[in-house]
Amino acid sequence: MTRRRVPGSLALRLSALYASLCFVAMAAVLFISYEYLDDYLWNRIDNHLLEEIHEYRTLLESQDLDFICELLQHEAQSHESSESFFRIIDHSGVIHCETDMAAWPGVNAEPVLIAEAREWGSAFTVHNHPDRGFAVRVAYGDLGGGFVLQTGQSSTADGLMLRHFKQLFFGAAAAFFVCSIFAGAIAGGRSLSRIQRLTAAADDIAAGAWDHRVPISRRGDEIDELASAFNTMVDRIQVLFKELRDVTDDIAHDLRTPLMRIRGEAELALREGSDLTGLPERYGSVLEECDQMLQLINTMLEISQTEAGVQPITRYPVDLAGVADDVAELFRPAAEDRGIRLETRIEPAPEILGEASRLKRALAHLLDNAIKYTPEGGSVHVRVHREGAEVAVTVVDTGAGIPAASLGKVFNRFYRAEASRSAAGNGLGLSLARAIVRAHGGDIEVQSEAGRGATFKIRLPI
Repeated sequence: MTRRRVPGSLALRLSALYASLCFVAMAAVLFISYEYLDDYLWNRIDNHLLEEIHEYRTLLESQDLDFICELLQHEAQSHESSESFFRIIDHSGVIHCETDMAAWPGVNAEPVLIAEAREWGSAFTVHNHPDRGFAVRVAYGDLGGGFVLQTGQSSTADGLMLRHFKQLFFGAAAAFFVCSIFAGAIAGGRSLSRIQRLTAAADDIAAGAWDHRVPISRRGDEIDELASAFNTMVDRIQVLFKELRDVTDDIAHDLRTPLMRIRGEAELALREGSDLTGLPERYGSVLEECDQMLQLINTMLEISQTEAGVQPITRYPVDLAGVADDVAELFRPAAEDRGIRLETRIEPAPEILGEASRLKRALAHLLDNAIKYTPEGGSVHVRVHREGAEVAVTVVDTGAGIPAASLGKVFNRFYRAEASRSAAGNGLGLSLARAIVRAHGGDIEVQSEAGRGATFKIRLPI
């Protein structure tokens, strides 16, 4: 199934988000840079004006006011009259000399700033006039002897530079925004194309292509992790489906045989009509077959409920050594009938918390299997001992053993190794034993080699 991309998709939204974030980040950087440059230029003008005030204050200590005024006029002639001006005022506001002020309309001597310069040594203000394109920085500096120097400098050059910077800012921001959209679209499209492959694989698997897997790149990023997790999940589901199919086949096989026998008994009874000879035996056979089916179904239900925790374990102190000894004594007559030597080595062990009756069932299945698959003259050994913070119950037999290829499957439901298919049983005993042990917080393990017996070990926490 091919999914059609629609406007407003995740790729488009990611591209828009990426471009917006890039634009905001760049605008913030440029704005801060602009503000920093603006402050720097104003500070440079202020420092220049302060240096001039200090220079003329020093001169006034050795020269008279007329010399200073003549020097200011000479200084003003060397510059454009529209770029700077000088004015000397006394503390009462009387102007004693000034340069050409034609280019500085509205710039007057302000008493408040004169008083502030007298008190603090200097004062600054900004003068804006409609005839001038840019603001003027005006400084007042106390020269001593009752005089104040008023001087101003145009910020035209700096203002033009800031204007060019602002134009560059908007141009660069617009270009960067457009480039961010394309970059976001390309990056988002590449990433989302991998997600689309994942979606396509999910669609194919949903349609029945269980062998389909998502290719994993070498980037090792989150999408690769997602693809790997997806493939693992599909592997697991495929295994579960296979196990479910196998279990279904096994159930059908195990139920079909007793049902066929019951049907055969019923057909035979119908043919014989009113002849009641042998009818009690047929009833007994039918009941036996029904019991086998009920046992099979009940065991399956018990395994499922134990694994799912539907039947919680009632925990109370249990002497596992005593449980193992009781089960061994229970199976001793069966072992003797088969000519098998059953030995026990029960060592003192701490009590565990659990349910004795269910632990007996788990251990009984291990002993039943050991005796069933051990030939005459062989032996079965049961040992109980402590291992650290656990109590271990080991059942060792000298039977046919389990092939290496079957070791990982012996606890699966209905699994029976090839050599054991001729013996009675339904392949649920070990599954139930493991479910009971795990419900107690323990585990069960097996070691075996074909022809060299098997060892099952139950570990339960103290």
